[in-house]
Amino acid sequence: MNFRQYHTQTTRFFNSTDFAKALLITFGVVAPMLTGYLLGALNIGLALGTGVLLSSPSTVTGSLKNKRIGILLSALLGGVISLIGAYIPPTLWVQLPYLGITVFALSMLSVYGFRASLIGFAGLFAVVLSFANLSASGLLPYERSSLIVLGGIWYLALTLLYDLLAPKKQIEELFETALNLSASYIEARGEFLKQATDRDSGLQRLFVIQSEFNEHLEKLREILLQARHASGTSSYYRKRFLVLTELVDLSELSLTSPIPPQQMHEVLKKYPEQLEAFIQLNKAQSESLKRIVTTNLQKHDLNLNSLEQRLKNAKGALLLLKQQPVTTDYIVLHNLYELQEKQAQRIFGIADLLDRRKNIKDTNTDSPKELEGFITKQDYSFQLLLENLNRDSPIFRHALRIAVTAIAGITLGNLFSVQNPYWILLTIVVIMRPGYGLTKQRSKQRILGTLLGAVVAAGIVYFFENDKMLFRVLAILSFVGAQASLQKNYRTGALFITLSIIFAYALLRPDVLAVIQFRVIDTAVGAALAALANAFLWPTREAKTLKQNLADSLRAHRNYLAAIEQHYDTKEELALAYKLARKKAFIATAGLNSGVQRLLQEPKSKGKLTGKLYELAVLNHAFLGALASIGAYLRTHNVTRRSEAFHQVTAPVFKNIDHALLLLEAQNTQAEWEVEDLIPFETQLTQEPDEALLETHILSEQLASLKRLSEQVNKQLKNLHA
Repeated sequence: MNFRQYHTQTTRFFNSTDFAKALLITFGVVAPMLTGYLLGALNIGLALGTGVLLSSPSTVTGSLKNKRIGILLSALLGGVISLIGAYIPPTLWVQLPYLGITVFALSMLSVYGFRASLIGFAGLFAVVLSFANLSASGLLPYERSSLIVLGGIWYLALTLLYDLLAPKKQIEELFETALNLSASYIEARGEFLKQATDRDSGLQRLFVIQSEFNEHLEKLREILLQARHASGTSSYYRKRFLVLTELVDLSELSLTSPIPPQQMHEVLKKYPEQLEAFIQLNKAQSESLKRIVTTNLQKHDLNLNSLEQRLKNAKGALLLLKQQPVTTDYIVLHNLYELQEKQAQRIFGIADLLDRRKNIKDTNTDSPKELEGFITKQDYSFQLLLENLNRDSPIFRHALRIAVTAIAGITLGNLFSVQNPYWILLTIVVIMRPGYGLTKQRSKQRILGTLLGAVVAAGIVYFFENDKMLFRVLAILSFVGAQASLQKNYRTGALFITLSIIFAYALLRPDVLAVIQFRVIDTAVGAALAALANAFLWPTREAKTLKQNLADSLRAHRNYLAAIEQHYDTKEELALAYKLARKKAFIATAGLNSGVQRLLQEPKSKGKLTGKLYELAVLNHAFLGALASIGAYLRTHNVTRRSEAFHQVTAPVFKNIDHALLLLEAQNTQAEWEVEDLIPFETQLTQEPDEALLETHILSEQLASLKRLSEQVNKQLKNLHA
């Protein structure tokens, strides 16, 4: 990384919402503590600061309304847990059942989604603090609980003030990340074009980017659609909504290819000049998106001349081939150029929409009621909780696992008279996740971060033993660093957490070096227990979940194909149903891709099964690419005619998907299934003009690819059951 890149990343970090949130939390915690200290009521300040800490996890990116509700619920839950914990007698045979039941119940809140899991984490944190008994001195239980709730309200007031001062910061950051991810996806696809990466590593990178990209689009949809209701025809939100539309179209175009990618590579190999032109065009597209993020059209005009020139170069390279007799290869390259041209137009469109000097009219005719279908709504019914109270539910298994591990941690701490057994409990609560891979990763990062933090803190304490003011400053700065880093880099966050805790202890206790030693040991014990529990206590293997994800994705692909077929039949303006079906197909595929990443992190004991499921995910990704290629072509061209051949090819594809779903859902693994002969799409069209010939070629190739891929999915599933 050169100095310029380092400077850019550093500047972006200090301008990020994560850093702003860290400052907000730190001020929310330190201000009441400092005020309490100066007024001789430190215990009150500690309780208020505890309320801020318990409420702060809920301030993740997303709907402002949900964020505020999450803060309040976290504060209330923290107050209730604190009140109950104060009346639990300090005897192990009473504490252990209470701990197990409470941890299990709070962990089950994860069935209601990510934000609910953060509210549950606030409760778990309150349980840990009740065992630590940090701020109970001089306060009655109800007083402490009330102050914790009041601390949450204080933090809510701070977030409301921040949102008032920087109402668009969250949206801008999400757009910057989405544009960067889009650029990275195009760049990753370019690596395939250059044959500069092997299939598996390239696909895994694509899977990760695609999952993150769709996650950001989901957040943007929710925020912008709610802002649309609130602000109506606001120019800012109108432009951002249109940019979101362009990004969605760009994500579809980024997957496109006139023929299956492997065949595309074979064609391009024959024409090195044209291949180089397309590689340079791909590079310019990625660089242009990154340049849009860097400038954001705020300080100076954005220069996209490079993209324009590379587009002209690609067209010129294509025209060289046109001087020769028209071949199938020329048709392939011509269609590739057209798809790339449409992709470049989307990038130019994004740049125009972000130009503050231009006033863009709202061309979206979809009603707010219809657009609500694009928001993924969370089910908060009690029935959902009941449905997950069984051993097949990953959340149930995780809740049971973390409850048993928490009991084991506290038992070990008391059995060996550990100085701070709640540190073991805190490590378990923070590290353990439903998936094996993430828990293992966080265990390593937690131990490494703690060790690094302990070494750094020990050195500073040793050389500046009596400098209390330095310890105060470093404790605050470390706390800011911890809050700003936890979501982005857990190892760095663990390092700063360790530093802040040790410097805080250095202000209160003379034997701080012993505290460092216990901190490291307790963290290692907690991390080891978490890793062992995830490996041996009711482990949730990703294979079963992945099958369900694959079924959901195939079902979404079926609906996407039906919407494409409907659009091909009617030739009307792109319907809302098409956009919704496309969105669901991309979200379902992103969910499957995330599952693949978790699967690859699991132990290799079932490597054969892992390999088969991975290949199914690869086929699913290719299937989406073929669908996107057809959909993108149809919505960017005036197709020449309606053809029964289209339906004759899609009919067996639908049939193959339905059979695959039967296999995945184990409804009829013996159902008869046979490969049907493909009716060539070309034979239905003869003596047509050039435009029709180009259309026929791309549709026939991708429809044939869909049929072939759907057959391969069924074959893989048959092997899986065998």
